[in-house]
Amino acid sequence: MKHYTFLNHRQKYIYLFLFPALIAFYTSFKLNFITIELKAPVQGNEDNPYAASEFRYNMIAGKNNLYSVESRNNAISHLEKYNLNTKELTKGNSISSWSPLGPGNIGGRIRSIIIKPSNPNHILIGAVSGGIWKTTDGGASWNSKTDVSPILSIGCMVKDVSNENTIYAGTGEGWGNIDAVTGGGIYKSTDFGESWTLLSSTMNTWNFKNIIKMDFDNLGNVYAVTKAYNWKYGGGGYYTNGNLYKSTNGGTSWTSIGSGATNYFNGSDIAVINSNVIVFATKENGSTLGGIYKTTNGGTNWNKVSSGLPNNGYSRISIAKDPNNINNLYAVFEATSIGAPDYGLKGIYKSTNAGDSWTELTKPSNLTSTGRSYLGAQGWYNNVVSIDPFNSNNIYVGGVEVMKSTNGGSSWNQISYWHTYYGTPYVHADHHAIVFHPTTQNIVYDGNDGGIYKTTNAGTSWNSLNNNLAITQFYGGAVSNTGNVFQGGTQDNGHLAYSSGMNWTQVEGGDGGYAAIDQNNSNICYEEYVYLDLEKSTNGGSSWVSAINGLTDAQNGNLCLFISPFSMNSENSNVLIAGSDKVWVTSNSASNWYQSSNSLGASISAVTIVNASANFLGFAGTSGGKVFRCTSLNPASGIDTWTDITPTGNNGAWVRRIAVDPNNKNNIYVAYSGYNNGTNLKHIYYSSDQGNNWTDISGDLPDVPVHSIVVDNITGTKLYIGTELGIFQTTNRGTNWIYANSGMPYYSPVDELVLQSGTNLLYAFTHGRGAFVTTSPLPVELESFSAKNIANKIAIVWSTATELNSNKFVVERSTINENNFNKIGEVKANGNSSSRKQYEFQDEVTIAGKYNYRLKMIDNDGAFKYSNSIQVEVKPPDKYALLQNYPNPFNSTTIISYQVAIEGPVKIILYDINGNELTQLINEIKSPGVYKVKLNADNFASGIYFYSLQTENIKITKKMLLIK
Repeated sequence: MKHYTFLNHRQKYIYLFLFPALIAFYTSFKLNFITIELKAPVQGNEDNPYAASEFRYNMIAGKNNLYSVESRNNAISHLEKYNLNTKELTKGNSISSWSPLGPGNIGGRIRSIIIKPSNPNHILIGAVSGGIWKTTDGGASWNSKTDVSPILSIGCMVKDVSNENTIYAGTGEGWGNIDAVTGGGIYKSTDFGESWTLLSSTMNTWNFKNIIKMDFDNLGNVYAVTKAYNWKYGGGGYYTNGNLYKSTNGGTSWTSIGSGATNYFNGSDIAVINSNVIVFATKENGSTLGGIYKTTNGGTNWNKVSSGLPNNGYSRISIAKDPNNINNLYAVFEATSIGAPDYGLKGIYKSTNAGDSWTELTKPSNLTSTGRSYLGAQGWYNNVVSIDPFNSNNIYVGGVEVMKSTNGGSSWNQISYWHTYYGTPYVHADHHAIVFHPTTQNIVYDGNDGGIYKTTNAGTSWNSLNNNLAITQFYGGAVSNTGNVFQGGTQDNGHLAYSSGMNWTQVEGGDGGYAAIDQNNSNICYEEYVYLDLEKSTNGGSSWVSAINGLTDAQNGNLCLFISPFSMNSENSNVLIAGSDKVWVTSNSASNWYQSSNSLGASISAVTIVNASANFLGFAGTSGGKVFRCTSLNPASGIDTWTDITPTGNNGAWVRRIAVDPNNKNNIYVAYSGYNNGTNLKHIYYSSDQGNNWTDISGDLPDVPVHSIVVDNITGTKLYIGTELGIFQTTNRGTNWIYANSGMPYYSPVDELVLQSGTNLLYAFTHGRGAFVTTSPLPVELESFSAKNIANKIAIVWSTATELNSNKFVVERSTINENNFNKIGEVKANGNSSSRKQYEFQDEVTIAGKYNYRLKMIDNDGAFKYSNSIQVEVKPPDKYALLQNYPNPFNSTTIISYQVAIEGPVKIILYDINGNELTQLINEIKSPGVYKVKLNADNFASGIYFYSLQTENIKITKKMLLIK
């Protein structure tokens, strides 16, 4: 029996099956006295559609709710003024650049699609935290067009009715969730998306915090439905700055025209008939506020439309215009009740008189998968309706699934399935945009939480167009010790495992969170669903089993964060630590968990554990800004002692990471999330005594939430942090911070940074632009380098603290007078090592004098750097000497070594046994030094021979034996 989980948007489904032939049945039977029950996927009890909103907002804003509309822009301004390094980043002390890793086949949430009428192969999409992307080949490939733009959250787009090249893109995602990036303004392009300008009239104002929908009238005026809020569920507050705005000058200025409609600051859609006639939908608020409103004088007066429409029990309303008849409108009302009789859908309505009156159409049947309408419990989040321009009887509506009517709404068919258990074709769940090809019938594009899909047969089959469309939202990530094994948890696209190139595989569905990979066996890995629901795989992610034995707080949303922290011990992969409002520890690879602390007063938001064996050293941070330490952490020993070591003066935001210097465990670092609204301090703290005393090392860092921190494994003064605006690094422990996003989109949130211990490659997992890796690791770092003269040989010795992608060492020598280095040999490096390695090379120098040596350290990608040079003196011999030949006896060849004390003529002569001179091996002037000469005796017979070193005053003779 195999256990799988499949998750729709913030929903968990359990799917048990024995083999494919039995999938269609719902039954139970006994086999070998074991009862096995086959169940269809059903909605789990962990469903909370607002939890992701709560999680990311609270994490960003902190408990003090210090989050203004200007916060992000102010941080960007500071970054551009103080943190951009104009000098090239060298490999020796910092990140050189980043390379994308995808996922290029998974996608992410898309809320808008624009197709160019004159060339339908040109398509634009707006990702909720990945910016605007463009294809010029119909979706075969995509290119990002806003990677250097300050706002990456795109909620809607609209094309100018009179100029197909003019596009407006509204930022911010205002549909009840803020797990996307912050919005703030409207972009404009006049070249169909090649370049974009953020309209100054919409910046730094609550009026345009979130752009819900946009439209054009017949005169070229543009309209924007906006919302202004901090958070929409359980806290924060709406502002009445949101409204229906109109611009008559291409976005240079805007006028509020919607205030005559009740609940105008909570708009949900708009249908502009002409410059006078506008239909404006707002959410219900009580028995009198909200509904569909119409103006016939350009917004001066508004009248609520009630004919044929519900009076209450609804929330979000979506509207579509019939492209074939300007007076025909369609509206879908989300129901506030997800039970009978509405099941999440209040109704689908049609107007044939530009919104004056409406008629309810037949409701589509409820979904087999949920027992609810196609909107399910998520009509506030995904709710779209669209009319076929080639045939007005073809109506498409989307929510959890896509439904289609071919007879004007009299009957409906389901044309998408979130899982093939329920039918085909498969399309990722949660639909937000349905757009038709402008010139070819039956070609339809669908934007959903899994990217963009296309059908060429009106929905009979669909194909994904996520071809290197890297817009996935990661919550966490993990990498193996070496190699291309890395995984990560994502928003509504599950737990992903890297495959190759830009491709990843979804190994678990739904919302994935943090991740961990065993550093000794990459087949062993861990992932989580929401509220600390941990799972373990022993085959690299092919299958998973629950890993919460003893972890009694798991799955409890009252005690655990939506994305709860867990972490693996870098020194012992069998040891993991996790947090609910308590600390939990396992030392047997999650076979059993043990409670290590009582409640720490708030949900735990960061955990860290080190030491190879017990007692372990543990740290925990909370969503209330507290930091705790345990120096005697020992699983199964009962409740451990945890000491409050919170930095004084912290900003009270979430503790996002706690990092320990691997070379000195007294050095610890704490990263805080949250904006401070005015001060760039209180984001990074450092302690040299495990938290007894703290120093704020935020330095010149912008006022920006910090999500992740990595301590360099060679020097504890070099740090890397992932923030809501990207990656920063310091080489002087926080005195100065340098923006380190070369090769990566600017201003993209980086939720996780991971240093691969065996290669020193740094991985970044972004919330909206996929994953990245540094293009190369830092070269090898020398620990020592020395040389000395031993018996007329130069012994060159060096050692490395770590080696990172190192290929070889080239030994170079120069005389002190010439200072011209030449290669004299090379030594193969260990490649990747986190432990001390020692090397030796011997150089035989003939001539006395002073010599300089250096190492050329070359890594696998060809990059190199030189060591410092060292000097060795070779002194002249104090006497003449003739050494015994080697080998002796010999066959054909042997080596004769000798040394010269004074410069002058020197001879080496060979004699036979009778004293007859056979040959002179050397006859030349020699400087003081040690020499060798080779004798080739191929032409001599076996026997005894003599060889002699002769000068004007000295003769030294030795005997040798030739045997053939």
